[in-house]
Parts: sequence; C-alpha cells; structure tokens
Amino acid sequence: MNKYNVIGVMSGTSLDGIDVVYTKLSFKKKWFCKILACETFQYSEIWINKLIKAHTTKAREFIQLDHQYGNYIGEIINKFLKKNKIKKSDVDLISSHGHTIFHEPKNMITYQIGNGNQICAVTNIKTISDFRSLDVAFGGQGAPLVPIGDELLFKKYAGCLNIGGIANISFNSNNQRFAGDLNFANMISNYLSKKIGHPYDKDGNLAQMGKLDESLITKLENLSFYKKIFPKSLSIEDFNNWYKPIYKNSGSSIYDQLYTAGVHLSRTIRNTFQINENSELLITGGGAYNKFWIQKINELKIKTVVPEKNMIEFKEALIFSLLGVLKIRNENNILSSVTGASKDLSAGVLFVP
Repeated sequence: MNKYNVIGVMSGTSLDGIDVVYTKLSFKKKWFCKILACETFQYSEIWINKLIKAHTTKAREFIQLDHQYGNYIGEIINKFLKKNKIKKSDVDLISSHGHTIFHEPKNMITYQIGNGNQICAVTNIKTISDFRSLDVAFGGQGAPLVPIGDELLFKKYAGCLNIGGIANISFNSNNQRFAGDLNFANMISNYLSKKIGHPYDKDGNLAQMGKLDESLITKLENLSFYKKIFPKSLSIEDFNNWYKPIYKNSGSSIYDQLYTAGVHLSRTIRNTFQINENSELLITGGGAYNKFWIQKINELKIKTVVPEKNMIEFKEALIFSLLGVLKIRNENNILSSVTGASKDLSAGVLFVP
C-alpha cells in the first residue's frame, strides 16, 4: 500500500488549540502530500487552565487527565469528520502527537497526554500516539520529530524553520539532516504581550514600537543553551526556570523587551543556520505571521519563503500524519542525527479498534 488518508493531530506549547488535518500521503519513488481539510479547535478557558496546571497535579488526577484529554481529542476528530463529510471508512489512520506536559530528556522523562486508547475507542479508527518516549529511552532528546518530514517532503528548501511557542530548525548538511530547538518564540512574545493587555503581538506591531535593549540581549546571548551544539531541545521547564526570569528582572519597557526578543530570535537563526543568499528558508508556524520577526530575519541576508495559510498553520500536524504512516510501514520515523539517540527509530504506539 502506497496511498494513505490520515488524520494528523497536534497541540503545541503555546496553547493556541488542537490542529487537526486530513491528509493524503502517497509514495512513488518519493513522498507526496496534499492537505484535504484542516481546522484548529481552540481551547476553552477550562482546558487551558487544566493544561497549564497539569504538571502540578497528583498522580491519580494526572492519569485521569490523560484519559480525559484523549477522549476530548477523539470527540474533536469525530466533529471534524462530520463537518467535512469524511467517512470513517476513508480514514486509514489517526496520528496524534498529544500535548506535552513533561519533557526532561536528561532525566529520561517525556510525557504527552492524550491517551491513544481513548482516541481509538471514541473514533473507532486505528490510532498511533506516544512518538517521543522511545527516542528518550534510547538516549535521545525526544525532539525534534518533524525533521524526518522535512527530509522526505520539503527537501528542496535549504532549511525549514517552524516558529511556534518554541522555534526549531531543520536543515541538510553533508547529506545528513540536522535539527534542534533554537529559541523561545511565541511563548515569550505572548507572555510579554499579555502584560500590556494583548493576547499576542499581532503582526509584530507591538515589537515594532520598541528598541533594542543591549543589556537584555547580552544576558540572553550569554545563556549556556545558545552555546550548545545540536541535538538540543527546549521545554516549558526551561522557559520558567532560566529564560523568563531574565525578562522579569529587566528594567526596560515591554515594547523594548518584545523588540529585543525578536532580534534575539533572528540572531539565533543566523548563528545556527549557514545559508547562502540564493538558498531559501521555509518558515511555518504561527510566528510566520509576525512581520517584525520576518523583517529581522531578512535583514540578516536570509531569503525567507512563507507558504500559503494551510501549510503555515498545519505543517506540523501534516508531518505527524507522515510519522504515523512510517510507523505502520515499519520504517524509521525518528532520526538519531537530530535527537541524539543511539540509533534511528520507528516510534509510536499503535491502538487498533
């Protein structure tokens, strides 16, 4: 079988909502993809509070939340299928990332809630989830997972940059794929924007009103994370423990902090990714709409490509569809060159109704 209709499901650290995509994937010497339908289901305030507090819950409550969230994903998928008039018999697979609550690879811990049993039971469709924990068990960072999709679906670009809550990059060097988390992006931007009454910095307009804080950017650039080589990854624990406090202790205005965060993001891209002026960097994720960030990246002589809306917003969910297909084909879907695991892996847990 070389053709697959797959539901891909993704929830990112910025809590924008659950991305659901219906994708046609086919293989003929190389992989091809087409997004047939897609939608982001925004979280209610109740779910946002549950997910924010999940890392503090007791063991029994946490297990219950894992199952509740899996049930919630299943109900959303059912709603998505009905709305788009997609027959369940036309769906070969659900491939769900879940929502990351704990990610501490150095302690051999990563956990994404969204129980696969529940998703499978609610939808009555074959489901794959839990893509990260096997990689961590084999000594990897458990992230990033998207680069295998960049390699198989978007190889024509010199690199692929996803700007979500956390910005990560993937690129090919000497016929080997390298990738990793670069910096905090929407997480810091949203955090700062909310301090002045905005849910987020639309188009980067708030950052445009600021100026560079030399003291702040010096402190940021001296952080040890930015001196590490790939593979490396960031988590909400990192954000809370050592990144956010630098901004909290800054005496500059929120506008200056937003401006400085954008400059810092662009510089980490330039410092990590050596690209010539004729090569193109594909940019997706919600941060692709931040015109200030794109401007700052372009100023560093990086040629950016921002694709159409569906690809900007659903590329990660699309690639998780591919990860699920690779798993059922018994092919590797995690690259040790990007996670640092001891070998390439075929990860994910399969649930069959």
